[in-house]
Amino acid sequence: MFLWYQAFASVVMLYILLTTLYNLRYMPRLPGDDPLPEPAPLVSVLVPARNEERNIGACLASLAAQDYPNLEILVLDDDSSDATAAIVETMARRDGRIRLLRGQPLQPGWHGKAWACHQLAQAARGQWLLFADADTRHRPDSVSSALAMVRGRNLDLLSLIPDMGLKGFWERVMMSVIPLVFVGCVPHFVFTRTRQPVLAGAIGPFMLFRRETYERFGGHEAVRSDIVEDVFIARWVKRVGGRIALADGVDTLRVDFYNGFRETWNGLSKSAFAALDYSLVGTLAAITAFLALFLWPYALVYQAWRTGLTDLAHFSLPLTQIILAWVAMWFIDGRFAIPRRYAMLVGLTVIMAALFCLNSIASSLFGAGTVWKGRAYQFRHR
Repeated sequence: MFLWYQAFASVVMLYILLTTLYNLRYMPRLPGDDPLPEPAPLVSVLVPARNEERNIGACLASLAAQDYPNLEILVLDDDSSDATAAIVETMARRDGRIRLLRGQPLQPGWHGKAWACHQLAQAARGQWLLFADADTRHRPDSVSSALAMVRGRNLDLLSLIPDMGLKGFWERVMMSVIPLVFVGCVPHFVFTRTRQPVLAGAIGPFMLFRRETYERFGGHEAVRSDIVEDVFIARWVKRVGGRIALADGVDTLRVDFYNGFRETWNGLSKSAFAALDYSLVGTLAAITAFLALFLWPYALVYQAWRTGLTDLAHFSLPLTQIILAWVAMWFIDGRFAIPRRYAMLVGLTVIMAALFCLNSIASSLFGAGTVWKGRAYQFRHR
């Protein structure tokens, strides 16, 4: 039985490697070669901002430099206590496409980002709505190439896996779990070709919607109490018959997600339990599976080395699993701007993922709830 388990685990790791290679080869990538529509429809770029003085200037500068000829840039100041609004006002005086909106007080039952995005969508005039986080940096063709892709492939929602702007050791270790999940675990065509809402994925810093589809499912009001609003919005798009895609945007978009260990830990803890529908059983099962696949082989190889075992079940297959994980992460890291030497730390990545998932569970069930940007939420998935 133990041999059969090791054979199964090896097949799973081989699947992860093959899925990685398939996605890196065939996942849609920006910039692409789809032509721009003529005439160019109005695109509303919508930026929610709360205490973003560190990022908002560079974000707006990159949006103002877009080569797309027909866009408006709306920024909603969500009760910031820093210089966010002043920076936006200064840039708006220089560029008439930029407009500052003052956010209304947060309504009961909403989380802050969804409420900000809802207000932005109501003020937008465009046929296409691009929600972009304040910590994004855009290449000059990001809007034009994204719009060309959604028009050329008849999509209703496009989101991107960006260059995550990772600089420090712990940021690279912990954030590697994002491309591991999206690139190593699920073939990209599953998101686009299947109609099942549960088989949907999106990454929030860059989400380009066909407006009529966004309004059909109710927009951000439909996810007003979903902390991981990007994933649940993707599910809503599928529920109303829309088509989604998750594309490789590392050459087009950079997102400075977090700065240092504490921000990274808090940010990932915020999302982990919510992303799994607040399912205690499901989250614990996912943690157990990842630890068994990515960590247990190290213990087996070490024990085999200590005791002199060289058989298939205790040494050869666990070693094969370790190597397959390293190779998959070597390709993933190389593509998503993470130094490839971090591939050998995939075990540490999984340990940290398990820990921030457990912290997410504890905070949600026994603590203050989900805490982000000075606000605490006690939501459960409906």
